[in-house]
Amino acid sequence: MAPTVDEFRRYLQARRNELANIVDPEERERLRLRIDIALQEALDFSAAVEIREALDSKKYQDVDSSTRLIESSDSIPNTRIDGDICPKCEGPLEEDLSFCPSCGHTL
Repeated sequence: MAPTVDEFRRYLQARRNELANIVDPEERERLRLRIDIALQEALDFSAAVEIREALDSKKYQDVDSSTRLIESSDSIPNTRIDGDICPKCEGPLEEDLSFCPSCGHTL
């Protein structure tokens, strides 16, 4: 069975208590900072899970596939031609793109 977030936090707390054994002050401070950041992330994660549970929502969204479906170019109407300009940044548009390659504006 995988460790829980609480076990991870206890492990980090124990590691933090052992920092006094590190002689080099720079190494001790570097490790203290890493442990403190990891502890904060663990606390933030636990709080987020509690909020989601309180809202009675799913913790994670189930997906059928890790891929995204892309429509074929036949189903996307295309009335642009190379050389048209973007209405937002006035950059050149390409005929086969549905967004501006300069600023990302969706057309």
